[in-house]
Parts: sequence; structure tokens; C-alpha cells
Amino acid sequence: MSLTVSPADRDAIYVLATDPEAPEVAAIMSPKRLNGSAGRTAASLLGLSDDMAGEVELVNPADLEGIGLSGYLTQGLGLNEEAVGRDKMNLDALRSPVILLRGRLAEAGESRILLPRGISYVGKYLLTRTEVGMMPLTAQSASGVIPPVLTGATAPMPRSKAWIASLVIGVGVVLALVAIGLSVL
Repeated sequence: MSLTVSPADRDAIYVLATDPEAPEVAAIMSPKRLNGSAGRTAASLLGLSDDMAGEVELVNPADLEGIGLSGYLTQGLGLNEEAVGRDKMNLDALRSPVILLRGRLAEAGESRILLPRGISYVGKYLLTRTEVGMMPLTAQSASGVIPPVLTGATAPMPRSKAWIASLVIGVGVVLALVAIGLSVL
């Protein structure tokens, strides 16, 4: 079986189930052997390059106790609750590792992925998009173009009187200390 991912599927996540009995998927069945490279291992299993490994996630449903795979998809990844809800029983019934494939991997062009024996397509789910509505701005500054503020050439900053007073006091203290030092000798 093959899976076709097009640039129009950029916001989709494909859920792929694995069969733990299939020798083709043995590489992803042991989390200890993956040692932090689960995405890369799953990507190579699907025939994807290493640079696409970031678009592949390996999820173990046993790690999702309490929310299940459907909860992870909706609450964790923001996928459409209605679409995931229709497949909730099937998704939460999966017990072996699941491969999540992001549609972004096809941004440059259509990708056809040949699914090896032991990996089956479960479904495609889209991100939930909320419409952003903005009221028109009514402030006077929001209409038209605001001209730039023109400033003249800047002159050097004049010294403040406090700075000069501090300098005079400092010099006076130094002179007093010198005078005391000379009188002691």
C-alpha cells in the first residue's frame, strides 16, 4: 500500500499503525534500542531521508495512559476534535507504537510513500483552525499615514551643574587630603 502526501496536506497528520509481529518494523519496537532516534528510524523505515525525520514521530500508546491516543492528537497536537472523535475507539484501541507523519514533508511537492509490510494507514487528521476576526480600528492614529517625526541636528549635551559641582567637591577633597598629608610630615 502507498500513501500520497501533497502540499495541500501541510496541516494534516497521518496516523500509521504498526504490527509488532512484522519483522519489517522490528527496528521501532524496542525503545531502548532507539536511543533518542525514533523519528529518524521511523523515517528510514518509510523510505524518507534523514532531513525529513523531524516530520515523523513515533508514539507509544502505552505512554498515553489517561488521555489515550485520541486525547494526544486533539489536546497535544491540536487536531480537529470532531474528526478524531469519529475514530476515537479505533485510535484508543491501538496498543503497539504508532507513527505520526506530518503533511509538511510534502511542502516541496507531492510525496508518495510506500508503506512496508507491518505498517497500515489509520487516518488523516487536520489541525483545528480558529478564525481570527478583528474589529476595525477606530482610533485617529489608525487611519492614514503618520508622518515621521523630524528632528534637527543634535548638539553635544551640555554638562549639568550637578556634574560640575561634584567635580569641584572632589578636587577639594583631594587637595584637603594632600594638605593633611604634608602637614603630618
